[in-house]
Amino acid sequence: MRENPKILLVRTDRIGDVTLTTPAAAALKSALPGARLHFLAGAYARPVLEKNPALEKIMTLGGFFGTLRELRRENYDAAVVFFVDFRSALLPLLAGIPLRVGPASKVWSLFLNRRISQNRSRIEKHEADYNRDLLAGLGLPVTPAPTSVTVTPEEKEAADRALERAGLKPGDFMVGVHPGSRGSAMNWPPENFAALASRLMRDHGVKVLLTGSAAETPLLEEMAASMPERPVVLREPLDLRHFMALVGRCLLFVTNSTGPLHLAVAQNVPTLSFFPPIKVCSPRRWGPYGGGVNKVLTPSGPECRDCSRDKCERYNCMAEITVEAAYAAAAEILASLGRPSAPDGHA
Repeated sequence: MRENPKILLVRTDRIGDVTLTTPAAAALKSALPGARLHFLAGAYARPVLEKNPALEKIMTLGGFFGTLRELRRENYDAAVVFFVDFRSALLPLLAGIPLRVGPASKVWSLFLNRRISQNRSRIEKHEADYNRDLLAGLGLPVTPAPTSVTVTPEEKEAADRALERAGLKPGDFMVGVHPGSRGSAMNWPPENFAALASRLMRDHGVKVLLTGSAAETPLLEEMAASMPERPVVLREPLDLRHFMALVGRCLLFVTNSTGPLHLAVAQNVPTLSFFPPIKVCSPRRWGPYGGGVNKVLTPSGPECRDCSRDKCERYNCMAEITVEAAYAAAAEILASLGRPSAPDGHA
């Protein structure tokens, strides 16, 4: 490669997946400060990367031939494909990128010319570390870096205004509770989230903000109606950038194994998360990454290979994680942040 190469990074799947590539981008920029790094992402997750100081340009995966024309104009020296699918592997080849690095995991990896054997299905390390390890294909020494997202002051102010419209004041100690997910893993039951949120409000004097997608609003409303201490339901639709800013305002963020978990960790927001005992969903690979205060709860018992109502007598075992265990973990985090419970139950 030339002295200051132009390198394309490719990951076109979900929010959490893309967030877990940011350590690799930071490590690559640290190893090659003069490199010009571009990132090809899907439209849904692209906002995660905006304002990232390691990246010169972010492109959105659109129509195949339109994206191909855009890539050809850039004259890249190398590409790193973090997750191999047909389009992600074929586009760099047809764009004439001379060095194409990626995992040797699928038949489409044949479109790459420097394949790294990783066996990610063994779950031997974190996804972010698997991503960073691919940089060895560029012949570079790399150092660990945390996940990161960058939110502007204007976006933070807009998030604050949205919170005020929802009924929260700037000085409120806010716990974010995000009970849904996009189906990437089994979820802790919504009624358990509601019971946990009620107890945190009662015992620690915090405000609880229930968040979710527009499709999940009825679930959030049902949870709120069941709680003796009423939380705030985020009903106002926010784009991903402003949602990221809102997550960054939380004192604690409680959720399942989902993209917003990684958005919280990337902003150093303490987290409590719930993971199923399914091997491919393991927190060893998909849990909070980097420093910060993060607690993960999983059901006790053996690790499963998959989850089937017909084949598993424990289905759904996520209910085995008790509200008491979750409360103890959350209370420990809040106490470390100066919000212990009061003897009379009011902080």
